[in-house]
Amino acid sequence: MKPFLVFSFLFIFTINSYCENIELIPLLEKINTTTNIDEKNKLLDELKIKLAQKNKKAREEADAIIEAKKKIPLKAYDESLYNEKDALK
Repeated sequence: MKPFLVFSFLFIFTINSYCENIELIPLLEKINTTTNIDEKNKLLDELKIKLAQKNKKAREEADAIIEAKKKIPLKAYDESLYNEKDALK
């Protein structure tokens, strides 16, 4: 029972997260108004596919940001350290 509740919560959370998207709103309205179970399942599958595509795109963008942050130096450039080393030579 717990896995079902967790999955349901995540699914509803994901749907609510992307509801602002104009492409998904009509699809959600169709799902809510449809009484035919087969049609509703077909629309839910279509919704899952669209959400998976958006999730993949967001994940790729996040990975690109993480890779770009890895290239940023952790410490600020301290010119005094390099001048002292050069003076010792």
